[in-house]
Amino acid sequence: MLRRDSTVGRRKQIKRVLLSRRSRATGPDAATVELVLDRDSRRCICCGIGLSGERGWGWSIHHRRGRDGKPDSHQPQNLISVCGADNHSGCHGRIHQRRSESEPAGWWLSRVAGTDPLTVAVLVDHGSRWVYLTADGRYADEPGGES
Repeated sequence: MLRRDSTVGRRKQIKRVLLSRRSRATGPDAATVELVLDRDSRRCICCGIGLSGERGWGWSIHHRRGRDGKPDSHQPQNLISVCGADNHSGCHGRIHQRRSESEPAGWWLSRVAGTDPLTVAVLVDHGSRWVYLTADGRYADEPGGES
């Protein structure tokens, strides 16, 4: 049987670990995250649900081609706004768990193939529209940024 003091202590320890993980610079900078959120109208591009609260708890920024160290890895054309805090929840989890569904929709790009995110269209607006993502954080009708 756990005493209340040990439970509270354990919660504080878990929170400290989670906060330290989130503070590591392993993703896009804050300005890029804001650009992606604005482009996606602060909605999950897969299901359309509005994103609110804190990143990493109810929503996240998904890397279409994964974090592969290439110069465009953390750039807007490789990032999409999705519900789900991690690779196991919400649409973020769905993308990771159902790659056969996610790849044709442009939400998942193979690192092995080295696909350029600028050249692959993405299904947005709850599956109603195809767009290309640009390096400057817009949607475009054609690859290369032509609206």
